[in-house]
This record gives sequence, structure tokens and C-alpha cells, in this order.
Amino acid sequence: MMKQGFQLNTTQKLKMSQKQMQSLNILTMDQTQLLEFMQNEYLENPMLEYTGGQDGVYGADDISSRYEHAITYEKTYEELIEEDDKRRRDLPDTEPELVKKTLLYQLPFQDFTEKQWELFNYMIDCLDETGFFTMSLEETALKAHVTLREAQQALGILKGLEPHGIFARDLRECLLIQLDFKGMKGTNTWKIVEEYLEDVAKGRIGTISRGLSLSTAQVRLCIQQIAHLNPRPMNFVAAGDKNKYIIPDILLKKEQGVWRAELNDGWIENYQINDYYIRIMKESQDEELCLYFQKKLDRVRLIQEGIRQRRQTLIDITTAIVAHQTAFFDGNGLLAPMTMAELAGELNIHASTVSRAAKGKYIQCRQGTLLLRDLFSAAVSSGDDEAAVNADNIKDMISRLIKEEDRKKPLSDQKITNALKEKGIHVSRRAVAKYREALGIKGSFERKL
Repeated sequence: MMKQGFQLNTTQKLKMSQKQMQSLNILTMDQTQLLEFMQNEYLENPMLEYTGGQDGVYGADDISSRYEHAITYEKTYEELIEEDDKRRRDLPDTEPELVKKTLLYQLPFQDFTEKQWELFNYMIDCLDETGFFTMSLEETALKAHVTLREAQQALGILKGLEPHGIFARDLRECLLIQLDFKGMKGTNTWKIVEEYLEDVAKGRIGTISRGLSLSTAQVRLCIQQIAHLNPRPMNFVAAGDKNKYIIPDILLKKEQGVWRAELNDGWIENYQINDYYIRIMKESQDEELCLYFQKKLDRVRLIQEGIRQRRQTLIDITTAIVAHQTAFFDGNGLLAPMTMAELAGELNIHASTVSRAAKGKYIQCRQGTLLLRDLFSAAVSSGDDEAAVNADNIKDMISRLIKEEDRKKPLSDQKITNALKEKGIHVSRRAVAKYREALGIKGSFERKL
């Protein structure tokens, strides 16, 4: 009996350990990492259902929204362009000369005749704004004053250029070219693009599953691979200048004079427990099948609890930060000294929990989109009778001293150190130099008129 009790306790501790580890793992994730985590879980866990409705989360429905018009109506991709343009409205416009230069520079100059180079230039000019070549070869040959064979050869050469998929006739060929270059010709993903692209667009996973004798999970994985292909090759022109956008995890808003924090994770509501498989599990007499679904269900519930805890922890931490930094967020002052350990003590949680929660997270506020970690700083002694100050306060004081200095006799770092000491701020000369350099201010010798 004692042995049995010992085994039971060990199992309970293991479960608690797994739950805590999963919660801490989810807490550490930023917005993008959590999104990817949920996508992968959706692909592998039939108990997790995705209902769609948010850019950047690709299930069958999302791929449908991207590809449906191009596949079903066989248009010139105009409707897909309109949708993609909404996603890329901040990107610079395509420049025809840049396109031509980027493509032609991939071809060895000595391998082609002047006539071929003229044909390449002409065919590049005929690309539509997605990067597809929709003109017939007969019309190309006629307008470029070349033979049909020469036009065919030129098209074959141009289809080998990067980005892969450029010069494709349509969406299907564009995706197949990319899969070919990835070494995926003949794979299940290839077959789905070749034979079932319209079903992908319509979200008919069952049709694809039956047609290729694949499980639903396998079809989902293939669809995920398709979603990561480029349906618009011409976008490579802007790729080099593409801005790096930061997705804030926390939104800080002032409502009726009070700052309130909310999480920017509404898309999580699109992931829910799959009622269909719950029903199957309840009705099935197959114990092995029921055990499989139960394990998958337990995992989904574990993840949901981890996300719930992540939300609550981030809100609690942000609320506490705002209480300390109200003057900063109101625009009436600098950041006050505040450490993670101090905040953890207030919230009665471990300092490592605050550290994990702040890792890689951004908060969007009046001052811009800031790293949550940057709102923490250690206090610097300011004397017995003065309030403590942090690094930002000191930088501001240094900046003011330098602005008010005599440019003919600029303040050295030591003189700045002494001036701060007179104000009750005790920092070393080396620290002053470090703060000055962080402000982008040159040394006294270089500042001298």
C-alpha cells in the first residue's frame, strides 16, 4: 500500500511539473512566437479547431481568402492583388527598372546574343504586377519579331530566375515552380497544388483527404506548406526595403482619465476545442481511440490554461508598472526607478516570472511602441534627503548641463560628475561618460568651439 501511495504522489508531482513548465514556456513567448506555437498545435492536434478571421494565421480558410478568386475565376489575379495590397500598403511601389536590373543581372552576359537580350527585356516589360507572364507565346513572338521557338526558349530561361515562380502563367504554375526548387516535386503537397488547389481555396479538406488517401492532419500540414509559398513573386522588389514591423503584445489606453492595459491577442479566440471530435470521443466504443483523443484534449486544456495565466500575469505586471510610471505615461516626467525584483515583491510572485513575462514583449503607448524591459531600471543614490533617480533621470540631467555649458569651456566628464554630486547624485566619471555616449553627445574636446 505504501508503494502504491508513493507512485501516486510521484505522478501528481510530474503532472504539476509539466503544467508549470508549459505555463512558463507560454509566458515567455512574445506575440509572434505564440502565434506560431498555436499554428503548429492546430496542425498537429485534431482537438484544436481554428475558426479563422485574422491576418497572419493560416488555416484552410485563410488560404481560401488569398487564392480563391485567382483559382475559381481564372482572372488576372486582380482580386488577390487587392487583398495583398491591403497587407502591403506601406511598402514602396514596384520600380520597373529595378525589376529589370534585378532579373537580368542573374543572367551571364556572355551566354546570350544581342537579340536574346532584347527579347528578355521585352518579356520582362510584359510581366503583370504580380510577376506572372500571361501573354501567349504566339503574341510574344509576333510583337518581339522572333520565332515561336525563340520565345519558348527565352521563357524557359526566365522561369529559372529568382524569385522562384516569376514568369509563371498562373497561380498553380507559380506554386509548382517553387515546390520544384524546394525539391518537393511529386510530394503530397505537390499533388494538392496540381490537382486540388480549388479545394484548398474552398477549404474542402475532406475532399482532398479522400482523394489522396491522406489523414486530415497530413492535409493540414500540406496546406501550411502551401501557405508559406509566395503567390506574388513581384514583391521581391520591395523585400529589401521592407520595414520591420513590431507587433505590440500590450496596448495601453486611457479611458475616463485612467490608464488601462489590454492584450493584443484577440486572435487567440479563434482557437477552440473541436466539438466534432468531442462528440466522436463520447460516442465511440474504441478505447484506444478515446484514449488518443483524451490525451489531445488534455493538452489543449493545458495550453488554454497557460494562455489564461499568461494573460493575467501580463495584465497584472503592466498595471503595476503603470502605477509606478503614471507621470511618464502622462507625458509629465521621466521613468521612475523600478526593478523587476521590487515589482515581483509587490505582486507576490518570483522575480524570474516578471523577467520571463517582460522578455521580448512590447507595449504600445503614447510614447510609441516600447520594450517592456526598458520600463525597468535600478535606482541610483541621490543622497539621504533626495528621492532616488534612475538612468533616464541622470541622462536628462547630463543633457541639460551640456546644453547650458559655455561652449568655449565645455564641461569635462569629471566636471559633470561633480555637478551631479552637488545635486546629490552619486555616480562615477566612467558612468557619466557612458551615459553621455548613449545620448550621442561627443566629449568635451570635440564640443569645444
